[in-house]
Amino acid sequence: MKKPIFLLVVVLITGFTTSAQELTCADFKIGQFYIPEDMAKHTIVTDDGISELKSKRDPTTKKYVVIREENTQIEWKNGIGNGNPEYEIIDWIDDCTYRLTYDSSKSELDEEKKWINDNNGIVVSKTKIENKCLYYIATMTTNDGQKISQNGIICKE
Repeated sequence: MKKPIFLLVVVLITGFTTSAQELTCADFKIGQFYIPEDMAKHTIVTDDGISELKSKRDPTTKKYVVIREENTQIEWKNGIGNGNPEYEIIDWIDDCTYRLTYDSSKSELDEEKKWINDNNGIVVSKTKIENKCLYYIATMTTNDGQKISQNGIICKE
């Protein structure tokens, strides 16, 4: 009698582990996400070397909520409805890489966002997917040849 119960348990465990879905880049194209980490540190690469730049960030911001449709996204600081959202356009390069620019038709852009758009936006590329989070590197190559990059993470709600 113990043998059939043991076999049933083994079959159930195998079924649960094999049916666990691995996330792919496609799972991060549409839906609600959050960015959990402080994203203030950037790396700048020039012909003269590598340096780090820290952005000023509002200390009250704990996480960003991102609502993404396939070719657009809206970012909210500290939850939907808090403050003014940022509207962005996504231009997919391949399944795991896209170019992000700010949408000037939906809100007025500050100087930093205009500068990012004037320098062809930010290219975001997947480095890995782990659990419910996609790890990425965001890179912008400026018109004068500087390469600014930032490692980040975005997670499914």
